[in-house]
Amino acid sequence: MNVRRFLTVLLVVSAGVMPFVSQPTLAREPRRAGISGTVSAARVPDVLEAETQGLVSVRYIPNDSRSAQIIVTNRSKRPVTLRLPDAFTGTPVLAQMGGMGMGMGGQQNRAVFGAQPQQTAGGGLGGQGMNGMGGMGGGGGGAFSIPPQKMRVFRVATVCLEHGKPEPSSGYPYRLAALESFSTDAKLAIVMESLGRGELSQKIAQAAAWHLANGMSWEALAAEAIDHAGGDPDEAYFTPDELMAAHRVVELATQQAALRKTANTTGNSSAAPVQ
Repeated sequence: MNVRRFLTVLLVVSAGVMPFVSQPTLAREPRRAGISGTVSAARVPDVLEAETQGLVSVRYIPNDSRSAQIIVTNRSKRPVTLRLPDAFTGTPVLAQMGGMGMGMGGQQNRAVFGAQPQQTAGGGLGGQGMNGMGGMGGGGGGAFSIPPQKMRVFRVATVCLEHGKPEPSSGYPYRLAALESFSTDAKLAIVMESLGRGELSQKIAQAAAWHLANGMSWEALAAEAIDHAGGDPDEAYFTPDELMAAHRVVELATQQAALRKTANTTGNSSAAPVQ
């Protein structure tokens, strides 16, 4: 791929030729507190809050960097209505232990001392539950109900947050966490929220995430290639259209982040802080 030519095209692309991006949603000004619908959705606790309270248990099982399953089990004796976090990360459980490895052996020990798998990220309720019940409501991941002592399984789209690290797999323990535990960049959160709502393809969200989370330039992303064995020519990881769409997504996320910051500063000045 001619990187210089790609960048020239990238700089002149307009919002009107972005078939991959749901522009009105990304660019929409955030609603102020007090508007019907927004408040009720905000009051539904997410699964991480419920887990902290001991109401549910949560498992995060990555298929790879592109998708994962989130299993939520209701441990209480009453139905619970919850939502997935607006933006979340799948974190390797042993990543924070570095070279300690005390009391560990076999495969786990090699994983700790070797190259650890990458963190992943996603948002909201991007997929349907395996029991056929999708999320109810829009935005914010949607709300769902779990009967007592029952579970819900969700398939979610994800992206890699740490370029160059090994691919995630179900053989390595992961936990679900809020995206803020990895990055407080509002632009990255907005991209993950949009991925969770199904407004972006996984490839477009991945390019945007590597640019935002890992500082990869558009030139570097254009040079990413899939190395085929057997002497077959390499294949570009991203198409020019995907990269142009990702560039536009980052621009829109930047605008949205600024609007949110302004809304939080001016609209919530007299209200209680939003946790």
